[in-house]
Amino acid sequence: MQVLLVDPDAGLPHGTTTCLSNDGWTVSTAADYKGALDIARKESLEAAIVPQPGSGLSTGVDNSGFRTLMRALDARRIATVLIGDGRWQPGLRDDTLIDVAPRVVTKEEIRGRLSTIRRYHALVTSMEREVEGLQRISKRINRHFVEVDQEMRLAGRLQRDFLPRDLEPIGPVRFATLFRPVTWVSGDIYDIFRIDEKHLGFYIADAVGHGMAASLLTMFIKHAVRVKEITRDGYRIYDPGETLANLNEALSEQALPNCQFVTACYCLLNVETLELKFARGGHPYPLLITPEGCITELKSQGGLMGVFKGAVFPSTTVQLHPGEKVILYTDGVEVSFAPREDEAHSWEHYHRVFASLAHEPIQQIVRQLEVQLNSETGSLNPTDDVTIVGMEIESG
Repeated sequence: MQVLLVDPDAGLPHGTTTCLSNDGWTVSTAADYKGALDIARKESLEAAIVPQPGSGLSTGVDNSGFRTLMRALDARRIATVLIGDGRWQPGLRDDTLIDVAPRVVTKEEIRGRLSTIRRYHALVTSMEREVEGLQRISKRINRHFVEVDQEMRLAGRLQRDFLPRDLEPIGPVRFATLFRPVTWVSGDIYDIFRIDEKHLGFYIADAVGHGMAASLLTMFIKHAVRVKEITRDGYRIYDPGETLANLNEALSEQALPNCQFVTACYCLLNVETLELKFARGGHPYPLLITPEGCITELKSQGGLMGVFKGAVFPSTTVQLHPGEKVILYTDGVEVSFAPREDEAHSWEHYHRVFASLAHEPIQQIVRQLEVQLNSETGSLNPTDDVTIVGMEIESG
């Protein structure tokens, strides 16, 4: 190991050079700060002994050379013993390896300090290399996360572009929606569309989980949903149960990994007769809300989708009337509305909220539901995507 002694004859105890050489140190000497700076820049030093100005080296001269040397030693992480009172230390790093020894110091004390430096030098050097390596890795990881964040933002915008934008009234029917992913992208998807002059369809689906994997599955769902068959004579509108059965077959054929599955509810509405047909596969039951605030779960059988081929999803028919509303939602709503102390189940909470808003237009209901969600415990750190599709039959 190499040590630099600055002004060894005038600023250090007599015999310091010989003592350190006998201890196995490779000793370099400099008569002044400028010479020491040249050595520090050119040679590989492990330690330095530097008297501060006024210790016999440079009394009455400009101290800029001393400050430059100390900054260089500090920047190169060279363990340095500064002999003096320490008042001349320039602005050094908080983790500096520069220590101060009293102006009156013996060669035995210098020898002891360098012995300590030698003992810990290898460990400190190894730790510094590890830290530098971690810093390089951290920079790469940060760059990676920035790229991922940008890609996720773009994916989120693209996913929203697949959602229906035109929610203008369709005959006597009004729609309102709420789409709140946990992250940039969602495992939920919905769609609202005209099928012909008399029929419109709308559905909501939830791919298990959330994030990128679930969002990719929602794109497959949108592509795989088929609501009518084109024939030579025209077309045939699929029954809702048939639409879900076809979707289930398409999902099952993909042999989804890691227990991936989908829940969905598809509704077919005749805008002239107000007859609603719907089928569901493992999804929360749609809610029928009357103008008086009465809430009914519209129940039908149907298991998880994408699990078993040949599964059946029976359709159910409901006659709607002016002023009534139908709400489809994903299970993120159930998670978000935690039950109160006087409620045994979470559904009691959000059913009560829905009932309290029954007299409002569907657009206002959805807006108020969003406000209510924001006030729920844990709303700043949601655990699941939330999607709501509300439909209202306008009164006369």
